[in-house]
Amino acid sequence: MTGWVADPGIGWRILLTAQLPAGPDHADVADRLAVIAAVQEWPAPPPLRIRDDLGLLQRELVAADPAPLLVGLSDQHLVLSAHHSAVDGLGLLTLLGRLGATPVTSGARGVGARTTTGGAARTTTRRLREALLHPPARVTPPPGVLTGTGDVLVERTLTGSHRTAALVDAATRAVIAHERSRGRTARHVAIAVGAVRDQPSDVATAPVADRSVLLRLTDVEELDADAIAEALASAPVQTPPAGGGNPLLARAAAAGLRALAPRLGSTLLVSHLGEVTAPGLHHLEFHPVTAGGTGLSLGAVGHGGTTTLTLRGRASAWNDNGLEQLLEAVVSLL
Repeated sequence: MTGWVADPGIGWRILLTAQLPAGPDHADVADRLAVIAAVQEWPAPPPLRIRDDLGLLQRELVAADPAPLLVGLSDQHLVLSAHHSAVDGLGLLTLLGRLGATPVTSGARGVGARTTTGGAARTTTRRLREALLHPPARVTPPPGVLTGTGDVLVERTLTGSHRTAALVDAATRAVIAHERSRGRTARHVAIAVGAVRDQPSDVATAPVADRSVLLRLTDVEELDADAIAEALASAPVQTPPAGGGNPLLARAAAAGLRALAPRLGSTLLVSHLGEVTAPGLHHLEFHPVTAGGTGLSLGAVGHGGTTTLTLRGRASAWNDNGLEQLLEAVVSLL
């Protein structure tokens, strides 16, 4: 994780859950996990986490932990949790195949040699100006004081294929409607979109890594569906924070990110793993990270003629019911 510069108050774990045709062999999964760790030159992995309650297992596995990869089992479900500094979403799909589930491939395309937002100093200045003059719209949590810890995870599976631009459009309109129902106006909706530059040509054998990049659309409430698609096709890659090569600068950048996260983040993060081919798997779901801004992330993965959407939020602000209502609003607008 050398050079990883990010808000240290966030666990930075991403989650992939797969439902297999039958319960996996625990010993085989443990053996394969050990091989993966050795090939990747990671520390020896912690023991498999085995729970009867899938929801409990998922919540445990998104809790902060420095391990590059954690694996859990619950009946027919295989759950992979990775630290985002070591693995991205598409890397989780690769690891799922290497754990013996089935060959897994995604049709997701990278953004290639797309331009960036410029140097770190220039990007930081622009974001600070945004934070001061027109900070990203926030999504109002349910009323009442919540004292939960960790994250709340909800999911919904719907028929058909739904592309990232459609998810951004539906999510933006859901946020606008959500705020309007509370007597507020959603101004300066900012949607962060997870992507990759390119996948390695030898995905089956190449080491996994965090190859992710971030696109970011602002004032999305002013865009229609076509304009959102055009904006996504041309949005520059966000330059990451500076300081990765210098421990002192890295610590300073991390502290700044933590202090300014609510105003420097985005209204929502959207991350789509694409249309996935995984013969024999009954179900897939993906939960991206909850970082900055409102701490809400919308995950998606297409498989077998369906798309599974997930919404993840912080338990200190959201409960299951509130998050399910927001996700249902997104689904209704697709």
